[in-house]
Amino acid sequence: MCTYRQDMLVVAHYGQSSPDALYRIALFAHGTVQQSTENLTNIGKQYDEKGFIEGDTFSWRMDYINHFSENRKYYYDNMMKILRSKKNVADRILELFLEADGLGLAKASFVALLATGMKAFACLDSNLMKWYGLDPKITDYNKKCKNKALLKKKRQDYLAVVKLLGGGIKLFKEWCIKIAEKSKKFTDGIEVSNLHVPWFTGSAITA
Repeated sequence: MCTYRQDMLVVAHYGQSSPDALYRIALFAHGTVQQSTENLTNIGKQYDEKGFIEGDTFSWRMDYINHFSENRKYYYDNMMKILRSKKNVADRILELFLEADGLGLAKASFVALLATGMKAFACLDSNLMKWYGLDPKITDYNKKCKNKALLKKKRQDYLAVVKLLGGGIKLFKEWCIKIAEKSKKFTDGIEVSNLHVPWFTGSAITA
């Protein structure tokens, strides 16, 4: 098994262990918004040692974070129910996490990837958009829209792009490698991949 998939499965095993674990994953998905990947280790250390502090990386998203925190059992129970059902899993899980305040298509899919390890999901962030020349509109998702058929099509179109590009694990590997290549802090893509374990599970945080 490749290192990138193995790291995803470690995080997914953790995410499926309890509502608190899933909340941790969602929390740090919020922590990645408008943040350099190089900052995530320090963000993790600060949170694990001190919790939330005024003016930290999470402050401007606390309403969204509190929503998931207060509803963690709902999201966890429904995720596990969908996984057990094995029916239309990808779309239903993506739809579930899109209910969470502050998670758009890309970040909801990122939480889904981390919590399930399924290649159906990927975070099509600005980097992947640029590298693949994707239309940014692929991530448009109006949660206030009452047309459920239209919203389903948006989710399915997003998942179709992920599949067309080779799936979430392939995209995750490519993302890790390219992030490392342009960084002075990371040695290679494997290091970036490995760090997803402490970032999203809180274990073995490194300096």
